Amino acid sequence: MKQKKAIVALVALMMSATAMAQTKAVRVESPIVSEKDFVWYVEQKEAWKTQTQLHPQDEKAWLNYYHAAHYMGWWGTKSDSVVREVMSEMKHAIPDSYTYHFCAYRAVMSGHSDEKDGDKYAEAALANLPDELQFFDYDQWVCYLAMKGQEERMAQLAKRYFNSGLYSENVLRYSYNELVGMEQDGIYIANGDAAIIPKWLIQEGMGLFKDKTIVCISFLAVKAYREWLSKKLKVDFPQWEDGGYASYDAYERALLQILIDKFGSRLYFSTTTPSSNLEPWEKNLYNEGLVLKYSAKPYDNLAVKRRNVEQRYQLDYLRVSFRPEWTVGQRLSANYAVLLADLLPYYAKHDQQRYDWLMNLLVSAIDNTSMSEERKQEFRNLLIIK
Repeated sequence: MKQKKAIVALVALMMSATAMAQTKAVRVESPIVSEKDFVWYVEQKEAWKTQTQLHPQDEKAWLNYYHAAHYMGWWGTKSDSVVREVMSEMKHAIPDSYTYHFCAYRAVMSGHSDEKDGDKYAEAALANLPDELQFFDYDQWVCYLAMKGQEERMAQLAKRYFNSGLYSENVLRYSYNELVGMEQDGIYIANGDAAIIPKWLIQEGMGLFKDKTIVCISFLAVKAYREWLSKKLKVDFPQWEDGGYASYDAYERALLQILIDKFGSRLYFSTTTPSSNLEPWEKNLYNEGLVLKYSAKPYDNLAVKRRNVEQRYQLDYLRVSFRPEWTVGQRLSANYAVLLADLLPYYAKHDQQRYDWLMNLLVSAIDNTSMSEERKQEFRNLLIIK
C-alpha cells in the first residue's frame, strides 16, 4: 500500500514538473503592475530557468528568472534559498553584465545575500545603464539615488522616467490629487513605491509641487538619507549608529516626532501608511480627502475635504479607462470610494447635484477595475447612506 502511494506521489510530481517545463516563459512584471499567484511565479521560475540553460548569455532570461524567484517570496513562502541559487548561477554565467549587478544589488537589499554593501553593484549598474530602460530599471535606481541623498542624479533619472511614458497614468493622477490638496510647503510622509515614486516623477517630470518635501519612512534607516533630509529641512536628527534607543522602531518614531514638533500642521501622511507607523499620533490625524493631516487642534477637516473634491482634485479620469491599468492603479482608484464616501451624506442633504456627480464618479472608479464582482460589491456597499 505504501509503495502504491509512493508511486502515485512520484507520478504526480513528474506530471507537475512536466507541466512547468511546458509553461511558456512570459515576462515577469512587478506585482504592483500585474499581480499573479504563487503557482504562476513558480512556473515562470522554471520556464525562465530553462531559457537560461538554453541561452546562458541571455540577460533578459536571467532577469525574468530572478524576478520570478524573488516574487515567490511575496506569498509568505521563503524564497531566500531559491534566489541565492539563481544568483549563484547568474554570477557564473554573466558576472560582468548590467543584469547581474542589477539583481545582485536587489538581492542584497532584499536580504537574499550574505553581503551587506550593495552600493558597489548599484554603481556598477548605473555606470552601464542600457540605452533603453524598463520599469524595473527606473524604479530601482530612482529609489537608490534618493535613498543615498543624491538629489541631482535622482531628479535627472526621475524626469527621464516620467518622459518615458512607462509609469501608470492612474497612479500619477492619484499622486497629483494627493499633492494638490496639500498646503504650501507641505511635507508628505509615506512608505511604498506607489506612494513615493510617482510624486518624484510629477515634481521632476512636470515641474509641479516643488515646494513639497517627500519623505520615505523606510529610507530613514539609511544615514545618507537622514543627512540629506536633515539638510533640506534644516533639522537635527540623532544618529541610530550612536545608540541610545531600545529598538529601531523607537528610533524611527523619535525621528518622526522631531518632524512633528518642528513642522506641526505642515505634515501630511499617506492614507496607505501602515497603522503601526501612525499609532502614536492617530488622534491628531485628520482626513482631508486622500491624505491625513497632522493637527494639534481639532478643525473642520470635512470642509477641507469638500474643497479638495470640489475645487482641487482632478477626478474625471475615474469615469472611463482607455488602457489596461496597473494592479495598484486600480486599487487606488477604488480607494476613492473608501476615502470620500463620508461626503455623500452631506451632499445628499445639502446638494443633490453634487451628490449625483460624486456617486457616479465613485461607482465608475469601482466598476472600471478588474476586481471580482464580489469585491466590487464590497466597495459599492461603502457608498450606501445609512
